[in-house]
Amino acid sequence: MSATEWYLVGLRLAHALAAVVWLGGGVYYLIAMRPAMRDSDDAPVPFISASQRHFGEWARVCTLAMLATGVVLAFERLSGTDGGVAYIALLAAKILAALSAFWIAGFRPRRRGSGAARGPRSKPEIVAALGLFAFAVGVIISSAWGDR
Repeated sequence: MSATEWYLVGLRLAHALAAVVWLGGGVYYLIAMRPAMRDSDDAPVPFISASQRHFGEWARVCTLAMLATGVVLAFERLSGTDGGVAYIALLAAKILAALSAFWIAGFRPRRRGSGAARGPRSKPEIVAALGLFAFAVGVIISSAWGDR
């Protein structure tokens, strides 16, 4: 394997790990944290707030990692793939879903005077669905065009 091939493997690994952490944290919130907060009258609010804040930091790093590695990987694949229209359509759908999930989750520029990047009405179900869709399309792309 050449140095370039190792570099691309490293980028793919970083991209996949960032996606797993970002998406896994969101799914964990939906299926464990949020129901526990609803079901418990004495939910430890400081603990929940701290855990959400800490995961938010990880999510931000993962978002930046996915964006940076995704741009490089997309250009690399587009420059050498013979996938044609199907490949480009799937890649466009993945990019649109991922960017929409990032936007809804709150990874957007802060408005002046606003202390929070995340909107008060962020919909975690929609974010998770878009993230799962983007992840699944990425698996399809890797399976169909990964060794070309």
